[in-house]
Amino acid sequence: MELFEPFVAGTYEVNAPKWRAELHSRKRSLLRKYLRRILFSWSPSTRRNQETIIEEYSRAWNPREYDNYRIGGPLTRISPWEYADKGMFASDIGATRFRQLILIRTLEHLKPERVLEVGCGNGINLILLACRFPDIEFTGLELTREGHLTAVGLQKQAILPEAMQEYAPLPLKDPSAFRKIRFVQGSAVDLPFADKQFDLVYTILALEQMERIRDKALGEIARVSARHTLMLEPFRDVNTGWARMNIIRRDYFRGSIDDLPRYGLKPVTAMNDFPQETFLKACAVLAEKQ
Repeated sequence: MELFEPFVAGTYEVNAPKWRAELHSRKRSLLRKYLRRILFSWSPSTRRNQETIIEEYSRAWNPREYDNYRIGGPLTRISPWEYADKGMFASDIGATRFRQLILIRTLEHLKPERVLEVGCGNGINLILLACRFPDIEFTGLELTREGHLTAVGLQKQAILPEAMQEYAPLPLKDPSAFRKIRFVQGSAVDLPFADKQFDLVYTILALEQMERIRDKALGEIARVSARHTLMLEPFRDVNTGWARMNIIRRDYFRGSIDDLPRYGLKPVTAMNDFPQETFLKACAVLAEKQ
């Protein structure tokens, strides 16, 4: 919560009038969109396909996005979050910070030599990890051309910008190590890597976008993993009620933790004790390759 705090615009008791009024308004909007999704489920326009994802995230990934990863800057993309019986209006930029700590503790525990992130976007997770663990070989795969070029473009800098170093949850050992990351543009349904090439394969709200290709993507992730996978995703196990409705209306990932053994992945631990978006819960699931 300390890592998230700089990106919180306001904190409220869950029964506070302002908090309840805001959630009521958002629930009404969500319900309308959910009913429309159900009524028109036959229409291809309601399904989240690769073209939709590319169009949406091609606009999101650009070099200016890195300016948001700073302490004390203007807060963008404010939405309702919850943690420890508190409601918050906060920026999702802060979520990358505490998720980074989850990744750091996982790497410290597993001690992998080769790590792959599937759906790495603009590479922010890998950029910070590489500077914290300069001896690990990191690779990132991204579907969009814009995300890939943005990440590669940052690698032209000699050292990570000071604001991004301050944003990191723990001190960085080598602020230039992000230049060694291998960024690859490609699709999760056909990963351009060998079987068991990576000790750890992880995703951070990337499977969220892959409901239509869920089986192929999970199969590929399992194929290229030699030891472990870590998925911080909106597993159905932690999404009920309004959050479940939101996932259905957006056609997001709806897999469960119990599905993973079908892909040769044995769940070892699952954890969701961190700040959560009110209408989109996530769970970090560590699994062993069988």
